[in-house]
Amino acid sequence: MRRCVPLFALATALLGAVGCKSAGKATEALGEAPPPLLIGPEATSKAPPPVELPAKESAKLCVRTAQYYEKEGRVEDAIKLYEKARLSDPATARQASRRLAVLYDKFGDFSKSAAEYEAQIKAAPHDAELLTDFGYSHYCRGDWATAEAALLKAVQADPNQKRAWVNLGMAQAQLGKWDESLRSFSKAVRPADAQCNIAFVLASQGNTDDAKERYRLALSLDPGLRVAQIGLSTLENPKPTEGKPDATKASEKSDPETAAARVPTIAEIEARMKSELSGTPVVVPAPEQKSVNP
Repeated sequence: MRRCVPLFALATALLGAVGCKSAGKATEALGEAPPPLLIGPEATSKAPPPVELPAKESAKLCVRTAQYYEKEGRVEDAIKLYEKARLSDPATARQASRRLAVLYDKFGDFSKSAAEYEAQIKAAPHDAELLTDFGYSHYCRGDWATAEAALLKAVQADPNQKRAWVNLGMAQAQLGKWDESLRSFSKAVRPADAQCNIAFVLASQGNTDDAKERYRLALSLDPGLRVAQIGLSTLENPKPTEGKPDATKASEKSDPETAAARVPTIAEIEARMKSELSGTPVVVPAPEQKSVNP
């Protein structure tokens, strides 16, 4: 079966060949195919040369293609095009910088992401969404104290920023600030769901007994809460583990680096919350499933 070529596939081929240039009409680079190439000895002299797009058009094309690459999971390619976009047109610098900070994090280049966030926060110190992203960046590195500080600023800037409240609750839970965590979660989700979130973090840290109590408390608030039912059942009926003596497990529980490596990300906690609708269990990640760069 033949597949239609996506519009951005043309952009990809164009960028790969000439680097954000137009092979035909500059303003229609994404809408029309380039003119057919001549065949014969005179082809080189008569073929129209690539036309350099104006800076703004070049930047727009790079941003659009970078956005497509992001959706496709091509992080490194997206980074290169966002970097090119802001060099081509300073007007795109803010948009490109916001995306680069996130993508540098995904790529594991934390020094670059930190530089992007620092510059952005200096320019917009009360941008709640930016502060939320900055807090999430540090949360995923296991730097929960810095994450908490940024997220507190985010909710102060915009008390209605639910994503910031959930991320803040996660960071506080990782710091063992259970009461603060519960209050933060409760700003964004129901009390029963807030208890489930804390239970999930406790379970990921190996605090099984406390996690069970939180799940039971959630069920006392909402007996039909599917996530709590599944979480409690999973903890009460654990699958047997192989090849790990108890001493090793105790060591892992107290090792900060290992504890950071088994932290559930915000994406995982959100997926766990959504599982209530589908009824699909969410398994707490094992320690070896993540790596954390300090």
